[in-house]
Amino acid sequence: MEKQAKLVELNDFRSPTNGEVFYYTVKDGTKIRVAIWNKKALNGTIILQSGRTEFIEKYYEVIQEIINRNYCVAMFDWRGQGLSDRLTSNKYLGHVNKFQDYDLDLHEIFIEIFLKSCPQPFIGMAHSMGGSIMASYASNKDTPLIGLILCAPMLNIPIPKIMKFIIQIVGFFSWLGFRDLPLSRPEWNKKRGWHEISFNENNVTSDENRYTRTSNLIKKEDNLALGGLSIGWSHSAYLRTNSHNKKWAKSIKIPTLVLCAMKDQLINSQLTIELCSNIPNHTIIEIQGEHELLMEKDNIRKECWEKIDNFLQKL
Repeated sequence: MEKQAKLVELNDFRSPTNGEVFYYTVKDGTKIRVAIWNKKALNGTIILQSGRTEFIEKYYEVIQEIINRNYCVAMFDWRGQGLSDRLTSNKYLGHVNKFQDYDLDLHEIFIEIFLKSCPQPFIGMAHSMGGSIMASYASNKDTPLIGLILCAPMLNIPIPKIMKFIIQIVGFFSWLGFRDLPLSRPEWNKKRGWHEISFNENNVTSDENRYTRTSNLIKKEDNLALGGLSIGWSHSAYLRTNSHNKKWAKSIKIPTLVLCAMKDQLINSQLTIELCSNIPNHTIIEIQGEHELLMEKDNIRKECWEKIDNFLQKL
């Protein structure tokens, strides 16, 4: 049974109107926070999914922009982050047992909630880790999506050979049952709360105001905070990105827009371009921005939305 959930707001950054937010418990008992806006939209529904460490509130601006285009917006916090259930005793550790758990959550929530509550057709739109999961969903021959928008998708993880070797060794311990142990620990200061990374140290956006806005949301509700990586997440992410090959890309039959952040410090955009060129119906756009393209400066975001609008019109 659905249970009402909350959204965190700032005085100058609030949720769009005509939305609802609630908890849904998936089959394995994990409680997932779900949010839907603008159910009476005429153009269909965009399933908007975030990247690792992110949460629904961070996307208020993007949600309103989608609503302005007369779409319904449906999204949820991935398990282990946002205000969905955390999966380890250290709630600030980024963890999942396996990426297939993300896949199952997306499929179940679509079938049990979005399909029953939201207007058709359905378009997938996702960033970073969310892009990897959404693209996998789109690669299924019976996917319910008619189009796919990927923003700096995590289709590869550029790591040195020695680190790949370490992750493979770590994988052995993962299968022994140590999946929820930290590979890297969260930066958490018990006395003053979340250890904030300064704007000058960040590697995801060049827009200080939007970066600070996200930090302020975490300061207001530290249960949104996430840091560090578990053995399980690291090994499973390695396996998932390794499965992204030419054959996999060719299995994505729906029209796909890929926005590549050419200043990305987390993802190898050139490898993304090479891989996504194998998607039969693809449009690849190179954007001169950092990893979080939709949290970037106005001129970069404007370019992104121009490309998204062109893509949606063609659908």
